[in-house]
Amino acid sequence: MGSMITIRDVEDPRLADYRELRDADLRGARRLFTVESLRVVRRFIRSGWPIESILLEPQAAAELEEELSMVRDEVPIYLAPEDSMRAISGYGFHGGALALGRRPDMAPGIGCLDELLGRNRLTILAAEGVVHVDNMGSLFRNAACLGADAVLLAPDCADPLLRKTVRISTGRVFSMPWSFIDPWQETLDALRSEHGIHVVGLDTHPEAVSIDEMTDAPKTLLLLGGEGHGLTPESIGSCDQLCEIPVSMPVDDTEDASLNVAVASAIALNERFRRLRLGNDLD
Repeated sequence: MGSMITIRDVEDPRLADYRELRDADLRGARRLFTVESLRVVRRFIRSGWPIESILLEPQAAAELEEELSMVRDEVPIYLAPEDSMRAISGYGFHGGALALGRRPDMAPGIGCLDELLGRNRLTILAAEGVVHVDNMGSLFRNAACLGADAVLLAPDCADPLLRKTVRISTGRVFSMPWSFIDPWQETLDALRSEHGIHVVGLDTHPEAVSIDEMTDAPKTLLLLGGEGHGLTPESIGSCDQLCEIPVSMPVDDTEDASLNVAVASAIALNERFRRLRLGNDLD
C-alpha cells in the first residue's frame, strides 16, 4: 500500500498540484491528469494506470481500503478532512476522492488494436471532430457499457484525459482501449483494405439508409462526426455504408433533425449488439 499521510495544513506544498486543478497546468511538462469521485478513483486504481498521488477524505479512504492495498508503496496517499479538501481543490463535488495520474506514452496509431484485430468479431467506435468534453466522456461510457472493443479518435477530438471527461466517462477511459489516430484518413482506409473492417458512417447524408438497415459484418467500425457538422466529406468517402437514425420531426423549420453525437453513439452501438444478441452468425 502507498504511504498514508495525514494533512494538517491546507497550504502543505506537497498538495500544490491539487490546488484549483487546472487541466492546462497539469498537462504541461509533468504530464498529469486529474481523477475525481469515489467511483472513478476506484476504477482508476484498479486499472493499473500510473498513479502520481491520491487525496482522500477519511471516509473515502475507508471505502477504498481494498483498492488502496493495490497501490505501490512509493505512491503518497494524503488524508484530509472535508473542509480541507474543499479549500485545497477549490470545489466541493469531488465526493471526497481525488487522484493525480501520469499520462502514459501513447503514440498515435492503431497499437491499441494489436490484441483485437485477430478476433472473429470486432466493434470499434471512432470519432472525428468531437470537441465537447461532455460528449467525449459519454462516448467512452457508451462504448464500455454497450460492448465496443476500442475507441479511435481523430487528432481534432477532445482529450479523453481532461478532468470532466474522465468523470463523465465514469472512469471508462482507463479500461477501454483507445488511441488518437494520425494520419486519420489513411488509417481508416487501411482498416478497411488490410483488416477487413466494415466502416459504417453515422450521418444525415442524402445517401444514408436507416440504422436498422445497417449491414451485419463480423468486424465493424462505427464512425461519428463532430458536433454540428457531422462527418467530413473525406471520411464519408472512406465509409462502406452510411446510416442515419430516424427521427420524428425537424428541430425547427430551417434545419433537419439530428441527435447529439453521444446519443447517436449509444443508439448505433445498441443496434449493433441487438443483432449480435439475436444470434446473427457473423463469424
